Amino acid sequence: MKSLKWISSIIFLFLLLGCEEEKIDIDKYGSLSGIVLNGEDYSPLEGVLITTSPASSTVLTDKDGKFEFNKVKEGEVAITARKKDFLSNSVSVAVYEFETTALTFYLLKDEKNVGWVTIYDPVPGNGAVDQQISFTFQWKVDQENKGKQLEYTVYYFESGSTVQQLAGENLNTKEVVVSGLKHETTYYWYVVAKHEGSIVANSPTWSFKTRKSE
Repeated sequence: MKSLKWISSIIFLFLLLGCEEEKIDIDKYGSLSGIVLNGEDYSPLEGVLITTSPASSTVLTDKDGKFEFNKVKEGEVAITARKKDFLSNSVSVAVYEFETTALTFYLLKDEKNVGWVTIYDPVPGNGAVDQQISFTFQWKVDQENKGKQLEYTVYYFESGSTVQQLAGENLNTKEVVVSGLKHETTYYWYVVAKHEGSIVANSPTWSFKTRKSE
């Protein structure tokens, strides 16, 4: 009888340990690296504050405009770049275990304050996949001073590229057609708002991926 109780206790202990092991979550990590450039002349920007959300750490870009995070938890991460006298910019990316996600930021001078301007609700949505190689960018705008007429300039660039393309300039509408994209390629794009020729706001940097060639 004592032997039976002893065996039962051992089985219970193993079951308990097994349950405890199932509760243990092992975090997975990847890394981020990138460069921050002046959106006007493409020169590297030193001393740009780079932060992440969820928070990992905070870094400043070096003299070549470069930065890196060596240990970032796997999943979607928002990265924000800030520098005095420049409009801040942010982008959301996916981080994968043992992989390095490369980013390029373009920061623009904050030239005229006309109250807050928010550019949001992009089409295609951030992170969209299976997109055509020709389609229409669309976005919405909310602004503090609705009497100020805004014009829009739209840029896009391939993942990992330090050269951006112009999709449309000084637009009076909140849409522009882009064409000639590559198949199965990740692109980033953003919108710049201007008032009387001066930059007053820019959108977050959004991403999308084109579909495979048929």
